[in-house]
Amino acid sequence: MKYSIVLILLITVGLYPSMAQYTSFVEVQDIEQLKLRLTSQAEFTKSIESKFVQEKHLWMLEEVIISKGIFLFKKENNVRWQYNTPVEYIISIHNGKFTILSNNKINEFDIDSNPMFREINSMIVTAISGDFIDNPDFLAKFKENESLFLAELVPINKNVSSMLSSIEIYFSKVNMEVVKVIFNEPGDDFTSILFQDKKVNIDIPDENFIIEKK
Repeated sequence: MKYSIVLILLITVGLYPSMAQYTSFVEVQDIEQLKLRLTSQAEFTKSIESKFVQEKHLWMLEEVIISKGIFLFKKENNVRWQYNTPVEYIISIHNGKFTILSNNKINEFDIDSNPMFREINSMIVTAISGDFIDNPDFLAKFKENESLFLAELVPINKNVSSMLSSIEIYFSKVNMEVVKVIFNEPGDDFTSILFQDKKVNIDIPDENFIIEKK
């Protein structure tokens, strides 16, 4: 079974601007100051609850596949992707386990014993913690326009590059929260994710990351 790169999405999220604001980028001049701001935001964020809208673009299909659901994150390494439409399924990372609930069937994988899930887990933690800034597994470029910063990450790790060719992360200049993430896969396929109605640093019980059949 092939798992889309959408599984590795992640990070501190916020409201998204108009599409016109995703253009006219130039290279960031003060990268060290940008790194400090990103690190500070990552350290501040202890938990996230957010709605998300995912758009999957496949070169073989004219129609864009749109999914919606709820995203949860809790430090240090707890993640839940709950897809509600058009298909219901849940992806959870908790206590070193990668769990998928689909069609009322549960598949559980030990992250450390499975190279693919180990890489996915590593990328989630990297993104949330802000370690992508100096991560040797990526070549990073930083750009900006009037309202946004853009981090363009190209993976060096072979396991990661087999799943994606690059990641584009768009940050608000106002609060350093991510407003949009694009995962570009080898070829012309890509996944775009927007996060909405975000709640940060609220109490999220560990039980939310334990997956059980309905």
